[in-house]
Amino acid sequence: MITGVFFLHYGLYIVAAAAFLGLLSSLLAISTLVKLAGLYRANRLLLRLARDPAFIANIEQLSGDLENLSRRVDALSGEQEQLGRLLRKCARTPVLKRFTAFPDVGGDLSFSLALLDGEGNGVILTSLYGRDESRTYAKQVTAGAAINRISNEEEEVLRAARRQS
Repeated sequence: MITGVFFLHYGLYIVAAAAFLGLLSSLLAISTLVKLAGLYRANRLLLRLARDPAFIANIEQLSGDLENLSRRVDALSGEQEQLGRLLRKCARTPVLKRFTAFPDVGGDLSFSLALLDGEGNGVILTSLYGRDESRTYAKQVTAGAAINRISNEEEEVLRAARRQS
């Protein structure tokens, strides 16, 4: 008796829930069948193409081209790494400062030039121009530091070159 009363009160909800679940499962089944039909068509096309000698030859050629391309990319990567190593050793941060070395000579004819590579190694060239003579100095730089004593102008170009490298 209690079961009969339960179904009288909630029977409509139970039937609606069952209908909804049935509709949902039908939609999922239809969706799965549509996808399966697409896969079946694709499989039939691949089987038909697999029997075509021209298609197989094209696939083999493309495979060979892909392997060749992969070898070329590997070779280019190796060359790029080698060029990167060479570039780190090239002077790539030239910094120039012109100045007046002696009070009786104007025109900023003296200069200091810093040339450093990517590792901070290089040289500072300084030319001091005077009325009677001109002198040129070269000072070695290792790891961003001058080996010899340097002037204020040389220190300035060295600092600027280190900032740029």
